[in-house]
Amino acid sequence: MSAAAVREYHGKRLLAKHITSLSAEEHTIESRSALVTPTTDLDALPTTEPWLVDPDTKLVVKPDQLIKRRGKAGLVGINLTYPEVVEWISERMDKEIQIELVSGKLDHFIIEPFIPHTSADEHYLCIQSNRTGDEILFCVDGGVDVGDVDVKAQRLQVGIDADLTLDEITQSNLLGGIANFERKVKLSRFLVSLFKVYRVLHFTYLEINPVVFAEDGSIVPLDLAAKIDATASFLCATEWGHIDCPAPFGRTEFPEEAHIRELDSKTGASLKLTILNHAGRIWTMVAGGGASVVYADTISDLGYGHELANYGEYSGAPSAEATFEYAKTIIGLMTRERDPRGKILIVGGGIANFTDVAATFT
Repeated sequence: MSAAAVREYHGKRLLAKHITSLSAEEHTIESRSALVTPTTDLDALPTTEPWLVDPDTKLVVKPDQLIKRRGKAGLVGINLTYPEVVEWISERMDKEIQIELVSGKLDHFIIEPFIPHTSADEHYLCIQSNRTGDEILFCVDGGVDVGDVDVKAQRLQVGIDADLTLDEITQSNLLGGIANFERKVKLSRFLVSLFKVYRVLHFTYLEINPVVFAEDGSIVPLDLAAKIDATASFLCATEWGHIDCPAPFGRTEFPEEAHIRELDSKTGASLKLTILNHAGRIWTMVAGGGASVVYADTISDLGYGHELANYGEYSGAPSAEATFEYAKTIIGLMTRERDPRGKILIVGGGIANFTDVAATFT
């Protein structure tokens, strides 16, 4: 499993797109949102997103760059009009800030409708995958001051081959902290549907803090952090659509990483590249998402983790041209800096029952 963090914008759109069909239309999630990048024309944005200037709709804006605890850092603008959102973003776009010990530039923002609610309506919910299945954590207290969820949260483990049921949620007392019976039943049913989406779309981590009950009684994920299993791209490429897996906040993307990401976006295959140590001696060019994990783990287990220069994979039958560009990029990076001990390029892969081995290694 290769867990890749996605932007909040894309994570929420995946939930909104699929939860309705997977819940037999019992549940829906607000789908109105807009992603703002350095190239976004904020004056023209309402043309494609007219809800932004609806006089009855107030807005929330925040960075969408895998930053934790944005509220405590003062990085959330709430209950704003669109002109106020434009001003809020303009004051912060391309500005460098420090979050705890990490510094970086703000360059991606998400805009959403403001959902009126009280702190009593906020809860913490998380699903995370492990070796034996998926674990659900729930804490009746959510939001900025949720505290130590590892200590406070109720937990429910769901086996790999098992489905989440309403009976399991009730028997585990997972939602025992919710006093309102109607809300408890509603959230239980929502959680069953959410878990289906999690499994079908191959999420590996999904944290919603807070998930809230809006004034109209609907359930809304306000803040979301999500990771997907990148090795499942051959299964979920159509369902995922275009999703961005950005580098962690504070880590500047190498031009070569951006080049491969651009190639990846233009092909139905999978091309991934992350530079771990540009001066490292050991470079890999591995076919297969699962194989890439095995190769990286083995290199580390043998005591050469500090020399591992990159992590990545090419899979899904990329064209000869795409494979050439991928190889050229890696070799260019590897030969950029000299090392008197020499450099090592490991070319390999893993065989799956759908793999055309001859085509992969052409």
